[in-house]
Amino acid sequence: MSHDGNVTNGLALCPNLHRAFDSGLVAVDQYYRILVSKHIRELGEHPYSLKKLEGAKLILPKSEQYHPAPENLAWHRV
Repeated sequence: MSHDGNVTNGLALCPNLHRAFDSGLVAVDQYYRILVSKHIRELGEHPYSLKKLEGAKLILPKSEQYHPAPENLAWHRV
């Protein structure tokens, strides 16, 4: 994984989701769908539940050159 500012090394996330991503609580699969850790424990049906994001597909830029690099997403899933 590169540690640079290249657009393919980033995702536009809200602060809460960014922290969950950095903590390994959420990831993105090879089809750009959100994966949620089975270790998350949430209270009931909270409107901002991370589990509600499971399987949601990312909204990607129209041009593939700006898509997140698959190898960076794979590195994050390890």
